[in-house]
Amino acid sequence: MSKLNEALVGLKPYGDKRIVGTFGLGMASGFPLTFVISLMGFWLSYNGVSKSDVGLFALITTFYTWKFLWSPAIDRLPLGPITRVFGQRRGWLLLIQGLMAALLLVIAQLEPATQLYEVAVFAAAIAFLSASQDIVIDAYRIEILENADQGHSAASYVYGYRTANYIAGFAVLMIADSYGWTIAISLLPIMLLPGLLAVFWIGEPSRGDEDDAFLQEEAERAHLSPVVNRLREAVYLPFKEFSRRDNWLLVLLFILLFKAGDAVAAIMTAPLIREMNFDLEVVAWANKTVGFVTLMVGVGLGAVLYKQIGMYKALLLTGLLMMLTNLGFAWLWIGEAEGWRLAVTIGLENFATGLGTTVIIAYMAGLCNANFTATQFALLSSLANQGRTLLGAPSGYVAEYLGWFEFFIGATLLALPGLFVLWLLWRKDVAKLNEQPVE
Repeated sequence: MSKLNEALVGLKPYGDKRIVGTFGLGMASGFPLTFVISLMGFWLSYNGVSKSDVGLFALITTFYTWKFLWSPAIDRLPLGPITRVFGQRRGWLLLIQGLMAALLLVIAQLEPATQLYEVAVFAAAIAFLSASQDIVIDAYRIEILENADQGHSAASYVYGYRTANYIAGFAVLMIADSYGWTIAISLLPIMLLPGLLAVFWIGEPSRGDEDDAFLQEEAERAHLSPVVNRLREAVYLPFKEFSRRDNWLLVLLFILLFKAGDAVAAIMTAPLIREMNFDLEVVAWANKTVGFVTLMVGVGLGAVLYKQIGMYKALLLTGLLMMLTNLGFAWLWIGEAEGWRLAVTIGLENFATGLGTTVIIAYMAGLCNANFTATQFALLSSLANQGRTLLGAPSGYVAEYLGWFEFFIGATLLALPGLFVLWLLWRKDVAKLNEQPVE
């Protein structure tokens, strides 16, 4: 009975409306990336676009890797009456989601086989808006909760994120198979609603008096005009504060390398499946349904691991699992194109990804200074996405040159540098970067 009580106590935080709302935010954040990385690959591959060109579409994820460049504007720049009425976070979210919905409706009308350039332009614009939405949502969900609740927040966010991945991925593939890609993609803007409802349910986060005092003190110390001081707060101070911490470069290097191998494998999953001639219906069930279930199990266990075995052990375990499950794609290629083999490969890979995503999000959230949440988390998450862009863009050419088996062996080995840097951090006992005063 005591164990049951402990379990119920452990679930209690998930009854907090802020944690529940974080699930909705994760849904709004998750589906655009599913479209850009996964669904775009299937849409292009099943419309005669070569895997080399599909690989080049990884370049549009550049916006996710460099979003920290415009995060200061979203963090501090007001939108006139929009932010006066709805607040800084909610005002920006309304603007971004409206534009994204419009662009999704436009791109749905295009034909990849004959309008590949136009598809690329609109896909890039959607990726930019998606990355911008992530800036707002990351800042919002961190600001509405205390540090002690960030693990639960990360798990709830990833659950919502991956639920949207599944719903968007499964539904689009099934609808595209029956009614065509135009209708399937045109329905995607519906997925924005959970995040919008969540922020109106919870309300606009408020900055504490302590944070205002910090910024006021910095303004007085700098002796700058209000306009220049606003730019200093938005652009300069977040980076200066982070760079004053011990071992900060090593931490950034680890975040850059941690999911490199996993990201490269994800980019080439759709072309591999297409080349093995799996039907879209089989892909929808094996790739999306089984993958969704196993990923959600991984997400839940990730939150438990982070709390129960500690940060370093959780990062090491999830990093090793993400590395080893990439070997499944090499195993898939050398065998028959059977649905159960695809389900096993995707299931194991998604389980490891679910673990790793929850752990790394909780880790990065704990590194952010409360005064600069949007900018600092954007910087960290941008670095985490760099591997997908830098290594993903040429991945199609590498796969053509090496072959699928050798390609996924290489993707597995790409995880080793990140694990080595993690070992260095563990050895130095960099448990958390302490926030430093900024002068």
